[in-house]
Amino acid sequence: MSKHLIPVHHAWVKQVHPDGTERLGRVKSAIDRGDRVDVTVIWHGANETSTVPLSTLRCGFRPMMEVQDIPDSRTRKTMGEGVVIKTRTLGGRDQVLVDFPQAGKQLWLPYENIKQIKGSKHRFILGDTGPEDSAERFRLKSLAHALEMWNENTGSLSHLEIDPLPHQIHLVHHILASGNLNWLIADDVGLGKTIETGMLLAALAQRDSLKRVLLITPAGLTKQWQDELNNKFRMGEFLIYGDDFRINEPRHWKMYDFVIASMDRLKEERHLNALHDAGSWDLIVFDEAHRLSRRQYGMKMDASQRFQLAAHLRRQTDAMVLLTATPHQGKQDMFQALLELLRPERRDEITTLALNPEIIGDMVFRNNKSDVTDADGNFIFNGKTTRALTVTVSEAAIMFDRTLQEYLRKGYAAGAALGFKGNAIGFVMTVYRKLAASSVAAIRNALINRRTRLQDQVGEDTILDPKEADQRFFGEWEEQLRTDAKEFFDGELALLNELIDEAERLRADDRKLRHFLDELIATILGGHPEEKVLIFSEYRTTQSYLKEALEARFGAGCVELINGSMHHQLRRQAIAHFEDSAQFLISTEAGGEGINLQRNCHIMVNYDLPWNPMRLVQRIGRLYRYGQQQRVIVFNIHSPDTVDEQIMEMMYNRIDQVVTDLAGISPEYNPQLHDDILGEVADLVDVTNILEEATTAGIDRTQQRIDEALARAKQAAQKQHELFAHAASFDPNATNNELRITAEHGEAFVTGMFRQLGIKIVDTSHNGRLWHIRLPEAVQTALGKSRGRLEVTLDRILTVNRPNTHMLDLDSYLMRYLLQQAKRSEFMGLSAVIRGDLPDTAALTTSMLRWQNDQGQRRRQEFTAYGIAADGRVRINPDAFSEWLKQPGETGAFSPDRKQNEQLFKAAEQAADQRLAEVSNRHLHPENMQWVSGAWVE
Repeated sequence: MSKHLIPVHHAWVKQVHPDGTERLGRVKSAIDRGDRVDVTVIWHGANETSTVPLSTLRCGFRPMMEVQDIPDSRTRKTMGEGVVIKTRTLGGRDQVLVDFPQAGKQLWLPYENIKQIKGSKHRFILGDTGPEDSAERFRLKSLAHALEMWNENTGSLSHLEIDPLPHQIHLVHHILASGNLNWLIADDVGLGKTIETGMLLAALAQRDSLKRVLLITPAGLTKQWQDELNNKFRMGEFLIYGDDFRINEPRHWKMYDFVIASMDRLKEERHLNALHDAGSWDLIVFDEAHRLSRRQYGMKMDASQRFQLAAHLRRQTDAMVLLTATPHQGKQDMFQALLELLRPERRDEITTLALNPEIIGDMVFRNNKSDVTDADGNFIFNGKTTRALTVTVSEAAIMFDRTLQEYLRKGYAAGAALGFKGNAIGFVMTVYRKLAASSVAAIRNALINRRTRLQDQVGEDTILDPKEADQRFFGEWEEQLRTDAKEFFDGELALLNELIDEAERLRADDRKLRHFLDELIATILGGHPEEKVLIFSEYRTTQSYLKEALEARFGAGCVELINGSMHHQLRRQAIAHFEDSAQFLISTEAGGEGINLQRNCHIMVNYDLPWNPMRLVQRIGRLYRYGQQQRVIVFNIHSPDTVDEQIMEMMYNRIDQVVTDLAGISPEYNPQLHDDILGEVADLVDVTNILEEATTAGIDRTQQRIDEALARAKQAAQKQHELFAHAASFDPNATNNELRITAEHGEAFVTGMFRQLGIKIVDTSHNGRLWHIRLPEAVQTALGKSRGRLEVTLDRILTVNRPNTHMLDLDSYLMRYLLQQAKRSEFMGLSAVIRGDLPDTAALTTSMLRWQNDQGQRRRQEFTAYGIAADGRVRINPDAFSEWLKQPGETGAFSPDRKQNEQLFKAAEQAADQRLAEVSNRHLHPENMQWVSGAWVE
């Protein structure tokens, strides 16, 4: 065998004669004859072809030639297309230094592996108009690059089980475009910080910039984050530290690159030491970052263990993202501490925040409900009516409430007498109060369980730390608590027996349930018998109680359930059945986040009001969101004749008054702003502590406590609003200078590539959104698929309950294949003559622009189009071109002039260089520009 590689076709070679003269040529073919390689060469300028031994040839490439890497292996990926920089001979071998702009690398490669190509600039200047269908190929190549870049810059076209909203897309785009990943995301409650984080991770993964991620959350949210990332973003690689895996030796960290961990676990010394051995992370995310508190007292700093954890980890990453809706909380020193954590190099500026609040504009991103819109610019959050339904309770209910209050007073007193050890008793008392406010069935069941526990006299106190409970299922977790087997106070068992007897009588005459069925549901269905109703309760016992009552009235199968015991797939099935044929969906707080029912339902009933007002905001968000076509109607059922429900009513009324006062401060008051502030205030008020005092301190003291808490919340919200006026926020015009990419472009690309590759759409359904396709044999072979028939869609909503439907997002194997084919040099489309409504445009060129950080690492790419007028004026990313891309390309006839071509292309190069300069900042420095395609407009 020859010791040399066999040159690829179109490799440039030269032959040096004994007299020192040389001739250049391109390789036409080569044959390995065992003892030598014979190469057939087309000699440049001589119109002559001859076959010569490879040993007589040297590298013939010259600087500035456009080339393509052809690997000498089927398993290696090509480095793509590039430009020759220079050549050398080393160890008797000729090598070529090639600049590969797509890879961002300059590499020395064997000249035998390099093939000359004609790039788009070369073709444009020479007037190469391409094949007959060049306009369509030009369009599809442009779409392939545009779709990939939009996904890389937003993560919005990756696999998602949600349709991202414009404000979410723009937040991710803004952060990535800034060139700096250190941001505090302070979006208002309910705007999807989890979704934004997932999209950010997806975008970074698309850039191949995400090898190691550490996501730190409160203990009760670790599993929720794992579920969300897996179910919504297909990021199943995230494991929970301490639950899914443990570290026994430092080297074991090499096995775990995508980690979720509890901040309270990590702050402990032994876990912090273990984490130190984990090495560096590409990105660290802190959820509920307001828990990272550092207070300043004079010249002294008092940092919590959680803050110290974050400060420790700051040294192990160059990128940290903090998530919290309430980062300020009326405490300027705490807020500044968070900013210093993000940008320690700007500490001096941050200490002057009160004088220069505008500096947060490139550190903090804040979206408000009052500002966000759908893709058409329509406000998303509007059209909501809330109605309170008062139930007058029976004498039996009043008697039961009096007895329960006596039980609670004795329980709280017993807990207080034990000091810290008595906290568990106080917690149980609070749970019983919440259960009683939910339904007679829920409190009766809990009291019976408590009596059984005392009668059996088995076991120790097994109450868990509430901080460890999954926050989504907190109510369900509460009602399943196993309590101490000893009496909380003398005579508890006798009082329990009395309470249970009264609960039995109350259940026989449950006016709340009767009002729910006879008045509310009957009225809703009276005018619209097919109306669907979403019902919320905190507890599974209440959920089962309502299901039994509804099915007894309206028939078996009319009710679906969602609760924390259900696997994700069972939840999906329940939602699908509800949207299809069931009339009622009863959900615990497990459905308060993550399920979207706005397309087929607009009526909600809160059978019980959550003690945490934030839960109410989240419940309503299941219907009151993007895609809701009708006015959302929310019914809240309560019985103000009982002590606890009086307090609940007082609290909600007081909160509503404060929210209205704050919203009225703005001259542009609107309902959306009211909801913004409700989310903030509800998150700032510690409702549980207020209500726990109610039994022992009395109603007057409770009213005072509520007012005090709300006064503090109001002041904090005001300060936060003033400061956040300077934060970055959703701006629908932020991407005006970039090529506008929509769902229509995705569909236009797919259908166009189907035609090019012979993929047939044999049938459609669901108003044309679901396609049944047949793959030709060549495509099947390329994809390694044995089946030629597929059911595909570009509509995410369709795939939610159709597991066998293939979603054509940018994680799809079929979509990736289509993109790869369109981007290949052999696909053509590098130059074309196009027809279309492109006013004042003589030519169009497209390029990839790239920026890097100060250490040469790529931080940003843009696919950019240049509309060039005959006089040399250039418009970047004209809207007319974005529209032209949506329809099949029509090839025109044109006779280009080389001199004019050179002038047009020079104007495009100057515009590209200007765009590189405009985007550059302290974090972004120009890396390169790579021309993709060019066309003349007829």
